Amino acid sequence: MTKRIDKAVSMINTTKKWMSFIVLILMTIIVAIAIVELAIILYMDLFDPTDDVLFLEIDELFRIFGFFFIILIGFELVETVEMYFKNNVIHAEVVLLVAVIAVSRKVILLDLEKYDPLAIVGSGFIIISLGGCYWLIKLSFRSENV
Repeated sequence: MTKRIDKAVSMINTTKKWMSFIVLILMTIIVAIAIVELAIILYMDLFDPTDDVLFLEIDELFRIFGFFFIILIGFELVETVEMYFKNNVIHAEVVLLVAVIAVSRKVILLDLEKYDPLAIVGSGFIIISLGGCYWLIKLSFRSENV
């Protein structure tokens, strides 16, 4: 009976490895496509003949910076899946870093006139919480290595 269970667990682990490998490849393709799309958008915005501004307008800059942050989030997600593929462990530090980048993107692109003040205060608490968690994890790694 235990040999069957061991064989089933081994088969499940092998399947998980293959699925994480496929996710890793797909995430890499998505990030590569996003980089190409960012380059196209940047080129079109810079060389738009109908635009009166020499380079980029503020809303175009915000859109492009948002795109950069999305690509950074994609890089961190690829790294998370890669770590899982190699070590079969999800590192909390990397997941928190993805969350910090995502919330930072949201805050940078936040239009203060559109949101309720309570929602903005809530975003502040989320940022402080994520920063505190990240700091605690870094502190625990430092104390383990000393």
